[in-house]
Amino acid sequence: MAARGWLRRRLNTWDIYALVHHDSQSTFYLMAGYILLSAGQYGFLVVLYSAALLASVALAYGEMGSRFPETGGSYLHVKVGLGSLSAFTAVWLLSIDQVIMVGYGTLDATKYILSYFGLNLPPQAVAIAMSTALYVLTLIGIRESSRVGLSVFLLEFAVLSTLLTLAFIKFGSPPPFFRWGNVSASNLLYALSLASRGYTGIDAIGQLAGEATAPLIQIPRAAMIAAIVGTSYGTLLSSAIMSALAPSEIGDPALVMLDLARKTAWWLVTPVFLVVVLIMLMAAVTGYVAFARLVYILAEEKLLPPLFSRVHKRFRTPYVGLTMTYIVSILFLLPGEIQLLVDIYAVGSLINYFMIALSLGLVTRRGIFYSAFRSPRIKGLPLTSILAMAFTATGLVFTFAEKWPYLWFLGLWLALGYLLYFTALRRQRTSGAGAEQI
Repeated sequence: MAARGWLRRRLNTWDIYALVHHDSQSTFYLMAGYILLSAGQYGFLVVLYSAALLASVALAYGEMGSRFPETGGSYLHVKVGLGSLSAFTAVWLLSIDQVIMVGYGTLDATKYILSYFGLNLPPQAVAIAMSTALYVLTLIGIRESSRVGLSVFLLEFAVLSTLLTLAFIKFGSPPPFFRWGNVSASNLLYALSLASRGYTGIDAIGQLAGEATAPLIQIPRAAMIAAIVGTSYGTLLSSAIMSALAPSEIGDPALVMLDLARKTAWWLVTPVFLVVVLIMLMAAVTGYVAFARLVYILAEEKLLPPLFSRVHKRFRTPYVGLTMTYIVSILFLLPGEIQLLVDIYAVGSLINYFMIALSLGLVTRRGIFYSAFRSPRIKGLPLTSILAMAFTATGLVFTFAEKWPYLWFLGLWLALGYLLYFTALRRQRTSGAGAEQI
């Protein structure tokens, strides 16, 4: 699937990872406080489970992505194993999380700004203003920049390394309970549900394959880096929080990074604030671009009406997908409740990840496609597929058990998607019948 105009870039391994990093890292910054407060003394163990899920999904994407040196990501990965309808379902579920990412990115950035400057403003009003500005910027042509992404990653690495080092020096205590050994879990199932969805963004690795200079090599490498860095960040940051902060010192779980910085060293507050806000806003930009990219690909495959593949005559950007992202993101922002976004985020992504892992297993068993990255085989199935299916299936059980009241929302989104899907198919059949008559 050749990428068109607005999709084309030439990326190396670190460019790809940098564009993926702020997606997954923003999710953990957002959810870490909620996970730890809910899990209590078992918080670190829950985070270890989350890290294992991240690593398994990243490596499955790396192995599957090494077979597809082209743009398409989850759509191509699921289609080859499970067919077009399953591929559409996986991508459509994934796409709603990109819109929610715009919502949580702008709203969490707003909360950090209001807290840092001591402002008393309606958070949803500020977040909507931010989303509007990002919509305009993406509409006129801005997108995720690999250079900016890498620069922010390096800045974040320097700031976070300093923060973690000082926190461990001043407050270090032994795992796995650290200083929370007597803290009861308030809702362990809720914590496991959040941890199952706490590292989304890995799917961007597959979407960027067509823009890599040597995708068969760079995609597996980027996936490996994502697995190593992501798990390290999550476990070390959780350890630092549980060592430095008592639960009573975490005022707003969404702002736990500021609480950690304030407790560790006053001069780290501003750098941490800047890094987190940058990460959140970059995640929001990625949400705009990723949703537009996903629906553009589906329209190019004639699984959505051609309206979704239109590009702006002047700016050459996919304005329909961007506008849809903006409108739906505003609906998520109106309540001004970030925990609502935490609760509904990434359920669709988790289903998509399971389908990727299943498709990888089926493709491998059939013996089709060359893979530049091969994991060990067990009865013909790649170890990456087995582990990713096991962890994502477990995550789905936790998520559905805890989040069943929100399943109606996913049902409505799927109903809309299938309506568009079958409308596009009917249009194809009508066009084909007309062509035959001519």
